Amino acid sequence: MQKRLTILILTLLIGAYWLIQRAPETVSAVGHAAPLVVIDPGHGGWDPGAIRGAVYEKSLTLAVALKLGTLLQQRGYRVYYTRSTDTALSSTVLKDLTQRATLANQLGAALFISVHVNTEPTGTMAGPIVYYTRASLPSYRLATLMTQSLAATSRPHPPRPIRQWVLEVSQMPAVNVEIGFLSHSVDAQRMQSTWYQAVLAQSMANGVSRYLGQS
Repeated sequence: MQKRLTILILTLLIGAYWLIQRAPETVSAVGHAAPLVVIDPGHGGWDPGAIRGAVYEKSLTLAVALKLGTLLQQRGYRVYYTRSTDTALSSTVLKDLTQRATLANQLGAALFISVHVNTEPTGTMAGPIVYYTRASLPSYRLATLMTQSLAATSRPHPPRPIRQWVLEVSQMPAVNVEIGFLSHSVDAQRMQSTWYQAVLAQSMANGVSRYLGQS
């Protein structure tokens, strides 16, 4: 009886070892880290972005981006900000944009979310627009889900393909969320509201969650 029990235990141990050796993907999947979302508040430092009086795009994008990151962290995602203060990443626009996307690539991010503010000369356009690069189907899907989530609290435009350097350099699904038009009086006023900034961040966080839940 003792001999049979010993043989059974040895067999189980050998079998367990064989399974672990043959299925490293399963073992690593169980302990994998939460997806990393890189959040990129547009402009910063010497580059104010769009300006309306004393209101700077760089301040609005940072405020919304920080709120978005906090919400995503509360949902269990890892978050990295390309900037968390009023700073630029480099001395020229091209270098700055390249460095933002390169950071996301080096970190192996699951998603890249750039936050910007729109402007146009007529002052009649309002509402968020989510841009994506036409070459990336996952980016289009992310832009679509983000737009649908934004529609719950605002009137976004349909997602639009665009050629933007920071999106094209990014090696993961990437979108540029233009949260509103600084050239539109109503948009400009509500984007300065902490309440509306929180609404935008909540909607964007919902879009991220929906995408990562389906990926």
